[in-house]
Amino acid sequence: MHIGIVGCGVAGMTAAILLSEAGHTVTVLERFERPQPLGVGLLIQPTGLRVLRRLGLYDDALKAGARVDGIDGRSDLGHSVLDLRYGDLDQRLHGLGLHRGALFTLLFERLKRAPATLITGFDVAAIDGTTIATADGRKAGPFDLVLVCDGAHSRLRESLAPTHRATLYAWGCFWATLPDPERRFAGLLRQRFRGNRHMAGVLPVGVAPGGDDNDDVTLFWSLRVAEMKAVRARGLPALKIELLDIWPELEPLLVSLTSFDQFAEATYRDVVMSGFRRERVLFLGDCAHGMSPQLGMGANLALADAATLAGALACTASLDDALKLFETTRRHTLSLYSFVSRWLTPFYQGDARPVGWLRDLTFGPACAFPPTRRAMLTMLSGTRRDWFATFPIGDDGLPELPLI
Repeated sequence: MHIGIVGCGVAGMTAAILLSEAGHTVTVLERFERPQPLGVGLLIQPTGLRVLRRLGLYDDALKAGARVDGIDGRSDLGHSVLDLRYGDLDQRLHGLGLHRGALFTLLFERLKRAPATLITGFDVAAIDGTTIATADGRKAGPFDLVLVCDGAHSRLRESLAPTHRATLYAWGCFWATLPDPERRFAGLLRQRFRGNRHMAGVLPVGVAPGGDDNDDVTLFWSLRVAEMKAVRARGLPALKIELLDIWPELEPLLVSLTSFDQFAEATYRDVVMSGFRRERVLFLGDCAHGMSPQLGMGANLALADAATLAGALACTASLDDALKLFETTRRHTLSLYSFVSRWLTPFYQGDARPVGWLRDLTFGPACAFPPTRRAMLTMLSGTRRDWFATFPIGDDGLPELPLI
């Protein structure tokens, strides 16, 4: 089967590797002349690690990343808001903090070894049936199947899926990667909150591709997208004062933050589609189900999307059956995570102060009460399949995902 893939991100590269090695003729179309990672540091959950093992990248990822054993979220007054450890669900489970560039490099080098074709500088403007075209008239295809993997801010979604919603969240974040040579922030994703208007976070992400051997962390600062320009205009010293006011322990980390240019901006969309398939066009990853970063599941869901599709194509007799099986397998998991992410966001990023107070009063006890603690851990780890079931943990200590 001839398969065209739009986008050389997590979902696109994973699909290209698995499908080309299964014997399909795969062409990846990427708008940049040199593919590059976009976005912040990543928390790879056990479900994402399962797909990396399927790709043969598990050990390399562990070497590049930083083990994360749980989340420690506190108010600026020191009260526990989130206290979750993967090991309380299963002692073998953990997350992995990674530079987005490290994950990109792992996948890109793996893609080079796969029998897929990569065409760069191909800025897709339209898909007509299964023929892919640029604005200047270049064409690729027709294909038997087209996978759209061009991210949450997809430009193709509007024309191909008119009955969708892709709301831009009012809140985004500044993020910067900083060295943590003394490993003060190792082992946990740490967050500090002041109500639901102010949130800082530090995620260990391991070693940068091509960098030294020092461990890095990614620093996050939540703010309204509309305020980003004004915050930049006030300058770095003013932002440092805000950060230290909410989290004094950041001081050693902020020594290496010397320019606002070290900060990048991240924005997010809440993407809802009535279905992920339009005849022989299938949407994967964030362009199909983009969500806020509260659950840290974006890259993990993209990895699982691609691997599930490869599994569906391998065990069915027709393309139509494979696409139906893919949607059936993924629908409930994706709708659950989209719903919970949408529901949680106002507790962490919003203007309604009582919502922040409610979070501070209730989330800590929920983390301590065994039934709700388990439910929260299954969501965090990606092991919740739907509202009523979870994925079993295999003998290798990773979740067993259907078709993967």
